[in-house]
Amino acid sequence: MTSRFSLYIFSALLVACAILVVTSSGNLPDNVAIHFNAKNDADAWISRDQYRVLILLFIIGLPMLLVWMMAWLPRLTGGKGQIPDYEYWFASERRGATEQFLFGHACWLGAITVATIYGIHIALQRANAMTPATLATDQLSTILLIFICGLGWWIASFLRHFRRD
Repeated sequence: MTSRFSLYIFSALLVACAILVVTSSGNLPDNVAIHFNAKNDADAWISRDQYRVLILLFIIGLPMLLVWMMAWLPRLTGGKGQIPDYEYWFASERRGATEQFLFGHACWLGAITVATIYGIHIALQRANAMTPATLATDQLSTILLIFICGLGWWIASFLRHFRRD
């Protein structure tokens, strides 16, 4: 798939999830439980406004940082330290295609990261809807398992792309 398509998916997901976070954060209690102990009971809270800022930083900032690190940092370094056999892949005849692949692939990483952070937001919303606030670890475990599977796909396709036959 083209890097333009993955950029559209990433951008749409980023905007949609950010809007959903802002609109749904108003339903949270004044003090939002954000940390839970081994028994799934809340043991740390922040204000709703602090939570909204924090979750927006995570849902927008972290994926954008990852996309920048994967797509733009190798352009600055010529791939050294980030791409296997970087001299080959950043040679002038392959550089454009390599940069395009990195950008598209970075957008996919950003998209799965946005989706995961939004899933964590939903889990926290549900936990805070209970009295007392209690985290459903089965939901959180499912979200994290899906993220790990997505990350595994992402890493495998990255390594497969940069394999020289």
